[in-house]
Parts: sequence; C-alpha cells; structure tokens
Amino acid sequence: MISKAVLTLGLLIGVMSARAADMQLEAKLVWGSNDEADKVKHTLVSDPKLSSDLHRIFKWSNYYEISTKEVAIAPDKTGVLQMSDRCKLEVKNLGKNWIEVNCIGSGKQVSKGKHSLAPGKWFTLAGNDKNNTAWFVVMKTK
Repeated sequence: MISKAVLTLGLLIGVMSARAADMQLEAKLVWGSNDEADKVKHTLVSDPKLSSDLHRIFKWSNYYEISTKEVAIAPDKTGVLQMSDRCKLEVKNLGKNWIEVNCIGSGKQVSKGKHSLAPGKWFTLAGNDKNNTAWFVVMKTK
C-alpha cells in the first residue's frame, strides 16, 4: 500500500513537471517616434539590448515602453495579454518554442501567424501609426 507521503510527493512532482512545460512569456508594447517632445510624456525602452536592436533595424529616434505584461501559457493553451485599451494579444503555446499570435487592435484583427521564439531573443510585430510613428509588440520567453 502506498503511504500518503509518497502519494502526496508523487502528485507534487507531477504538478511541478506540468508547470515546467508552461511557456513563460514577456511582451512589451512599444511606440516609435521621432518627436522629442514625447520624451516628457513617455518612458524610453529600458532594456538596452532591445533599444539597440530597435535603433539598428528601424528608423525612429525614440522607442517608448507603453506597457509590459508577463504570462505563463500551458502547452496547447492560449494566454491573453491586454497590452493597452486598443491592443490585445492572444498567444497560443504550440510547444517547442512555437507560438501562434493573434494581434487585435481596436477590436479588429491586425495580424495572425505562427512564429518561432529563439530563447532569450526578442520577436517583433510592428505596424505604421499616424504622424510618422509606429507601434511594436515585442515578445520573448523568460
């Protein structure tokens, strides 16, 4: 007969193993602008590597961090990240560092696709905005 302690330990290990398979995801909503006056209203991206990558790839002189969200997503499940009042992400964990992202802006689908997340590297979705600005959603596994 199995003792309660062994059974409890087995259940605890099972729960911890299931949790280890959850994808730990960090997402940031970033706004790109050339307007220096925006520095008063917004906070510049604080991650030096992310800031450097954005400056190297895109044309804007300033990148502002609008929001940061974190979520743990179990395999084959979908996590929802409300990045702002107008931006929502539905992220499905497809396993093996693959995700499906449904990006919704102002209630309408902006993009949907499957993407690979290289461990520790930022993945970027982006689009143009008014007044020669742009929005970015960057994601990485933690």
